Amino acid sequence: MRIAASEFILFCNPPEDNVSRLRQIVPEVELMLDGDAWDYTEEGWPLQAEALKKLGGPYTVHPAAWDVNPAAPLRALREAASFLNKAAIRFCHTIGGSQVVYHPGYYDRDSCFSKKRALDFCYGQLEELVALAEPLGITIAFENIACPASALFTQEEYIHALDGIPSCVQFLLDVGHAHCNHWDIPGVIDGIGERLCGFHLHDNDGIGDLHLPIGEGTIDWEPVFGAMRELPEDVLYVMEYAAKTPLNELEKGKRLLLEKVGR
Repeated sequence: MRIAASEFILFCNPPEDNVSRLRQIVPEVELMLDGDAWDYTEEGWPLQAEALKKLGGPYTVHPAAWDVNPAAPLRALREAASFLNKAAIRFCHTIGGSQVVYHPGYYDRDSCFSKKRALDFCYGQLEELVALAEPLGITIAFENIACPASALFTQEEYIHALDGIPSCVQFLLDVGHAHCNHWDIPGVIDGIGERLCGFHLHDNDGIGDLHLPIGEGTIDWEPVFGAMRELPEDVLYVMEYAAKTPLNELEKGKRLLLEKVGR
């Protein structure tokens, strides 16, 4: 069973230190390219790449997420998202990573902006990313994001979001985000299972995106675990806990996943 931890739990600390600490608990780490250490320069991220390659993989990569919106109404904001997403794909390839998360963007349902245009922008950028990632052998992990007021996809729309999209794009189901949107999580797993590359695992109260450890919110995990047991062994389970969560929560989460899902 592939169990990983997101660097988010140690957010804004030096990435090589984060990886060294997380690798004492889990074999795989999802790098979060956001914060002080990832302020892109003309040279890119050569120091980070050198340090992380010395530590060795496996890695997956989460591009910058704060203030980043591929579906934004303004071209300048979309271009910034494109730049950061493409930089993340190149960086992933440089360090020998296998997968880059794609946040498809946000849509303010109370605004006057067009949802159709937002979706067009989302898929237009995805097409550009596929052209870059596919020849490099990088999987693009299409994540469900945001709470109801700004989510671009409903449950049914998300299940069909990759219809007709190249196979290098796979689903990454964020269980916490799904719960905020009151989705039937086992139903989503069943609907996308054959194209599911991984999960972001965290809990919440069904209202806010709290990134709590598994079991500390209101998600009914037993049916979720049951659906997970039907999935292929190469699916990646990333514990994406909030910054400053005690690291022993990752140990507890790992033991729980092995008990409830592991084969």
